[in-house]
Amino acid sequence: MNTSLEENFNRALNLCEQDFTHDDLMHFLANGTVAERQFAALSLEKIMDEEDAGVFISNLTGCDGKIREAVASRLDEFLRGSNAKLFLPYYQDFANATIDINANISRMVIDALVMFRDNEDFCRSYAEILVSFIEEAFEEIAKIKFRDKKYVLNKQLFKIYWALEGLSLVYKEIDKEILYGILKEVLARPEYTIREKAAAILLNVAEDNLFVGLIPLIKDDENFYVRRVIDKLC
Repeated sequence: MNTSLEENFNRALNLCEQDFTHDDLMHFLANGTVAERQFAALSLEKIMDEEDAGVFISNLTGCDGKIREAVASRLDEFLRGSNAKLFLPYYQDFANATIDINANISRMVIDALVMFRDNEDFCRSYAEILVSFIEEAFEEIAKIKFRDKKYVLNKQLFKIYWALEGLSLVYKEIDKEILYGILKEVLARPEYTIREKAAAILLNVAEDNLFVGLIPLIKDDENFYVRRVIDKLC
C-alpha cells in the first residue's frame, strides 16, 4: 500500500474509534487533513448556523475528491433539514459542483437541489451560472483544432452534459431565447449524450411556439433515446 494511503487509512480508523463534539467536527472540516475532513463530513449530524453551512460547503469544491464526495453525499439530508435555507447563498458552489470531474458528485448535487426547485431566486442564479458554463464550453470547442487530443473535447462535452442535467431542474428561470439557442446548438451536435439531455429539456417546453421548430432536429435522430422524445410529444 502507498505510504500516504496507508497513513490516511490508519488515521481514518483511529478517528472512527473516538467520540467528537460538533465543534470538533467543524474544526476538522475547516482545518483538517483529507481523512479528518472526510470523516467529519460523514459524521456531522446537523448544520447549526451560517458559519457551519459556509465551512461545510467550502469542502464541496476545490479539495480532494474524497472530501468532495463525502460532502456531496450529505447534501440531500441537510437540504431536507430545518436549516436548509442556510445553503441558499451558495448557488455558485452548487453550480461548480454540478460539473465536478467526478460524475457521482454531480449526480448527488443535482438530486439534492430538487429541494430548492421552488426557490426562484436560487434557481435563477444557479441557472445563469450553468448557462455561462455551457456558453464557455461551446467557445472552447470552437477553438479545438484537429490535432488536439480527444480529451480536450470530452472535457467540454462533460461540462455541457452535467450543466444541461442541472438546467433540467431550473429551465423555467432561463430567458426563452437563450434556452432556445442552447438547445438548438446542442441538438445539432454529433455527440448523442448531450443531445439526449437537450431533448429531455425540449420535451418540457415543446408546447411553446418558440421551440416547435426544434422538433424536426430530433425527429429522425439516430439515437433511440433522442427519438423517443418525439414519441412522447405525439
